[in-house]
Amino acid sequence: MEEPIRNRVAESGLIQLELSDLISIDCVELDFTNWLHEGQVVIEKAFRKTIEEYDFTEFNGKGVGLKVSDDAIIPDWSWMVISSKLENAEFVVTGGFKGAQTEALRHAINSIDLELYKDQRIIVRGCDELAGPEALLLFQSRVQPVAKSIMFGEACSTVPVYKK
Repeated sequence: MEEPIRNRVAESGLIQLELSDLISIDCVELDFTNWLHEGQVVIEKAFRKTIEEYDFTEFNGKGVGLKVSDDAIIPDWSWMVISSKLENAEFVVTGGFKGAQTEALRHAINSIDLELYKDQRIIVRGCDELAGPEALLLFQSRVQPVAKSIMFGEACSTVPVYKK
């Protein structure tokens, strides 16, 4: 009689974690290139009128990443004027959708319940496209004081990072 296939990783007590799975904030992009004259330049009066007429309620409770064409010539205050209308957003950052996701990940890591990781062996999965060096370092500095060990990679091939 054959023994059933065992999942030794599941039995090991290792916590496998994909950092982007921690995100609980919906992220959206607000590209305001169309609010510029010919998509290139801020003309203050027209720009402010467009902003006043825009319905920003769709961004309430969301993480907003502002974006504009790389070719645009805009004053720094324009970002602030838009952000002032997004007061009910969870947060506002530059960098479009990717910038919003990065900020949402930062929020998620900073609000981790450390009790979940106390004396645990943790593998931070290496295939997560969103979790770059900044998120990995933030996670490590936040969790290392309570973790038993932290590894990077996949259960079949980890790189030891920290061991108590």
